[in-house]
Amino acid sequence: MNATQVAPDEHAGRATLHDARAAMLAASTPLPIEEVFLADARDRALARTLRANDDLIPFARSAMDGYAIRSAETQAAAHAPLAIPVRGAIYAGDLPGPLAPGTATAISTGAPLPFGADAVVPWEDVVLRRAQHDTIVLRAPVAPFEHVFPPGDDARRGDVLVREGEPLTAGRAAMLASAGFSRVPVHRRPRVGIVCTGDELVAIDAQPQPGQVRNSNATMLAFHAARDGADVVFVEHAADADEPLRAALRRALAQCDLVMTTGGASTGERDLVKGVLTSLGARFAFTTIAMRPSKPTGFAQAGDTLVAVLPGNPAAAFVAYATLVRGVVRRLGGRTDVAPQRVEARVEGSLHAKRDRDFLMFGALRHDGTSFVVRSLENQCSSLVRTSADANALILVPPGEARYTTGSRLEVEVLDWESVTFGAAS
Repeated sequence: MNATQVAPDEHAGRATLHDARAAMLAASTPLPIEEVFLADARDRALARTLRANDDLIPFARSAMDGYAIRSAETQAAAHAPLAIPVRGAIYAGDLPGPLAPGTATAISTGAPLPFGADAVVPWEDVVLRRAQHDTIVLRAPVAPFEHVFPPGDDARRGDVLVREGEPLTAGRAAMLASAGFSRVPVHRRPRVGIVCTGDELVAIDAQPQPGQVRNSNATMLAFHAARDGADVVFVEHAADADEPLRAALRRALAQCDLVMTTGGASTGERDLVKGVLTSLGARFAFTTIAMRPSKPTGFAQAGDTLVAVLPGNPAAAFVAYATLVRGVVRRLGGRTDVAPQRVEARVEGSLHAKRDRDFLMFGALRHDGTSFVVRSLENQCSSLVRTSADANALILVPPGEARYTTGSRLEVEVLDWESVTFGAAS
């Protein structure tokens, strides 16, 4: 029996966008835990919540360059200038001794307070009399703990530093470093494979002949997956024929946690991907989605490997990844931020809903100082690459027969926050 004679599971059919997302996330569970050096854990999700083992920082520190003093000894400065002799100096990294009663100690920012001191007076708030053996003169009392960082001001023992499922950003990594976590528990990175089908595809460094196009989908999907924390371990182009496709899929399934295919996803004579996967033991949760673009998208599981069957048209493959596959990759890596980030925006222009499916349109999103504003990009053809390159959002037009005009409000899914401009309302 060849691939075209093998149909996907009889109970797998068309899903709504909502149900497709739910099914894909339900099938995705975080990969096994491993411990890695903190320096190697960039953007990876913590496998368990980490708490401070000690107070951070465990000693009181000076918040200013100045003089460490006992605040109670400065109250007389409320009535007349008060002279206090200076004895020694303390710098960051020093181990200070006790502060002698009736004296002050010069201290630098970040240095530990000497025992007995409870406040710091900045050097610019005193008069220094060097002729009197380095004596400072105060003209006002100093309050307790003034200009002092107290112990544990970053975190107290037992405080949560980073929660399970949160990706390690630079700030979170710095917090863990300050708490002494040189190694951290994380989920293994998802191993992702990409199989692009189509006799018309050529390598990106080739000169296409008439009827051929360069394979942009492999690059696009690899960039997406890597940004979401995956290791792309397999990329292959397969011809529109049973045996080459079968061999490529077998190799990908054998070494990947998630395989993404592009092309060959519809119902034409050369749309073989779903049939070949079924013949290899894959079971489909759904074979199409009630959405535009990306209707032919399917999702299956073959053994322990998840498979996302994406359309071949570049814009459609882009939308399928952004709206569906991104959550799977992140969930496999242990992240909890698996849902697309949505905001409500005011529409500029005119949009028409599709009667029986969600319509996702590439848009340009900005904030005008009052609210988010979105306009659809000019050409929404799913065969183009340029539209997805220019978009920073997807406009979500729900099924129906509504027409949305300027001023209407719709939800959008943000693709790239860095390119969303914020400015004052005109």
